[in-house]
Amino acid sequence: MESRVDYVGHGRAPVLVIEDAWPEANSLRETAAQRNNYSRTSLYYPGLRSAAPPEYANGIVESLADLLRSTFGLDAELAITDSSFSLVTVPPEQLVPFQRVPHYDSTDQNRLALLHYLCASGGTSFYRHRSTGLEIMTADVEEQYIRTVNAEVRGTGMPPAKYVDGDTALFERIASYSAAFNRLLVYRGSMLHSVNVAAGFVPDPDPRTARLTVNTFVVARS
Repeated sequence: MESRVDYVGHGRAPVLVIEDAWPEANSLRETAAQRNNYSRTSLYYPGLRSAAPPEYANGIVESLADLLRSTFGLDAELAITDSSFSLVTVPPEQLVPFQRVPHYDSTDQNRLALLHYLCASGGTSFYRHRSTGLEIMTADVEEQYIRTVNAEVRGTGMPPAKYVDGDTALFERIASYSAAFNRLLVYRGSMLHSVNVAAGFVPDPDPRTARLTVNTFVVARS
């Protein structure tokens, strides 16, 4: 396991990048491939999910706990709130409006996203909202941000039916990470981010060849 920390954007938000994150990554992908219970469980995620094995979620968080605390300045126990195999399966033309812009998971600065790539296609990018300069969402700016974006959309029209994969009229990409098999990104869910999906994307439902990730969320609780 090799790791580094990047500091992204004007806010210098830490993004932890870990290579060779899980010793049994091929077996984990095969477990995902054998599942037959994928379903749409999130309004925001453009695809299907199935619960990851608890032993994986517990193991990855336990192995990284000290690194997570030191990188993100956390001084509390880490509780897992969700861990799921995730497949991007929605064609661009079927994306609903809020899937066409960068999003954030929560305003809780103690909530981390662990994004584990079990594929080598696509990636993840982080964004800055141009007019407000916001890169990180907090409770005190959330209402202003939503109000501003809604006004901009009313003025300029709905974002086109495609995945965000670079600069747009409303958002500037400030960092981008390519997928690599068994690479893990860890970041605060309050950062504006989006999947990297290139133009011409054709959904692939086979976990062995698709954009397969394990998305695990943890929160530091005192």
